[in-house]
Amino acid sequence: MGRYIQSFRRSLLDRMVLRPSRGFVDHGSQEPVMLGAEGSNIECFVHRHPCTGESADVLAIKFPGTAGRAERSSSWPSGMLDDVSCETWTWNPPGYGQSAGRASLTGMAHAGQRFASEVLRRSGDSPKTIWLIGNSLGCNTALFVATKLSDVEIPIGLILRNPPPLVPVVKRIAKRYPGSRFVDAIAESVCDEMNAMMTAPHVRYPAVFLQSGSDDLVPPEMQNEVIEDYAGDHQLVEMEGLDHGGIASDRHDKQIRSGIQWLWQRTGVEAREWATR
Repeated sequence: MGRYIQSFRRSLLDRMVLRPSRGFVDHGSQEPVMLGAEGSNIECFVHRHPCTGESADVLAIKFPGTAGRAERSSSWPSGMLDDVSCETWTWNPPGYGQSAGRASLTGMAHAGQRFASEVLRRSGDSPKTIWLIGNSLGCNTALFVATKLSDVEIPIGLILRNPPPLVPVVKRIAKRYPGSRFVDAIAESVCDEMNAMMTAPHVRYPAVFLQSGSDDLVPPEMQNEVIEDYAGDHQLVEMEGLDHGGIASDRHDKQIRSGIQWLWQRTGVEAREWATR
């Protein structure tokens, strides 16, 4: 009986947290790619490195937030570093876009692992550095994926914006509505794979945390719970005045670039020793 109750609670949590969509979204100049990962199709979109006969310096694997779509992904962080090329792969998780399956937190975590593994398999020996990039809920997926890359002999780094500790975030939002006292058990049913408080202590790769200073969805003090538990060397970039989904302006650019440069120093070609730590 306990298993069925847990399953029911998790299905309710999926409905509370996830905002899947399947409608058409213009993908601009990105290249659409359908990956067959362990029998399930995963749709992704790629900003290719300009053809120069050499592989990109950075292979960026992106995980959007709860309502995000890969079609809207930019080539960022390409251009943040002088003379450093970047190829960016962004996914649509199950239930989003044309990716197979139903949208669920548990399914998202394991599909994210398959997505990253397939991108790395296709890249062969060519990537020089791997960056896992998460936005909001995508940070939780990126953290879980990072716990599964111990056998990868390439420098790895993370860029995480507004990472949510899901349990307290869901409880806090629920307080705005009637019947919020019933939500606690639902929030606490989140799977370990998508619980950043469970995965962050096991990730030791260098990371940059981008924090929206006026985030009212995942307040900075809640984000700090994840950051403080993160096991790896990291830098915090505080983006003053931005809300959860706010677009960084020129006044934030210098801070962000500094954080990205710091990450490159620790994961660039000259820093391969990080891959074995």
